[in-house]
Amino acid sequence: MKRLAILFLTVLISTQVEANYNFALHTDSHPWAREDPKGAQEEIDALIKIIDNKVNLTAFDPKDINGLGEWVKAHTAGGGNTLILTGITPSTIYPINNGKPDGSPLEEFLDAGNTIFNTGEYTFYTSEGPDETNGQAALPNVIDVPKAFVWMNRGPDAWAANPVEMTPTQEGEDLIPSLKKYNTSYPFHLDDYDKSPWELEIALAENDDADPRVDPAVLYNKDTGGRLGIFVQTYVGDVPHPGVSWGNIMGEFIVNYYLPEVLSVEPTGKLTTTWGNLKSSK
Repeated sequence: MKRLAILFLTVLISTQVEANYNFALHTDSHPWAREDPKGAQEEIDALIKIIDNKVNLTAFDPKDINGLGEWVKAHTAGGGNTLILTGITPSTIYPINNGKPDGSPLEEFLDAGNTIFNTGEYTFYTSEGPDETNGQAALPNVIDVPKAFVWMNRGPDAWAANPVEMTPTQEGEDLIPSLKKYNTSYPFHLDDYDKSPWELEIALAENDDADPRVDPAVLYNKDTGGRLGIFVQTYVGDVPHPGVSWGNIMGEFIVNYYLPEVLSVEPTGKLTTTWGNLKSSK
């Protein structure tokens, strides 16, 4: 615990960069905190090492859900801020048992043009504890897409014993050196977002069958400017450890794409795997 406290202090002191890249990292990792606590901390350390001194990072202890809630509310207006969740969605930003299905601080943060990245558990499924109190309803509630689910197969009750094999796209290979083929539990199903304002901004890995699924990937809301990204949403109880580091993958994505292409005022113009390109290749 002392090492964790020292790490957080170092982060708070050392990441005050000139650019206004405000990031919050909630470090309550699920399922790694339950299955492999050492592995969880190593992943968090890997992420922080990559983005340290490149963003204004505030890392929150797993128990500091009030501090995280205050940060989210203080950084909602104006957009351009980034929240990283490592599998747990604190009740201070989304009430337990879907207690506020519309207008939660988490939804308001996203709707204001900010970004949320999630790894580990099914997006927004689990609250602190970890208690699986939000279930499947949280994701559709937060992004206002009733058909949005991230089971292995498509649909509201489409859990499957077999994982989904993800193969890096060309962009994934170019942007994320540590990314390789792996199995995921909770990918985006692109067809869920037809006729919604959400579009695929970039796919870093994809499956190769008729149901187009992606993870890691980032969706962009053309109406609000908000972004939702998932990075190795693999529940180790369902799927053998994928053999990839979500900390390295997310960190490399942030420094190689997200900062220069999304948050920079002068993007470099790298091509992305768009929704249309991905679907037309099927």
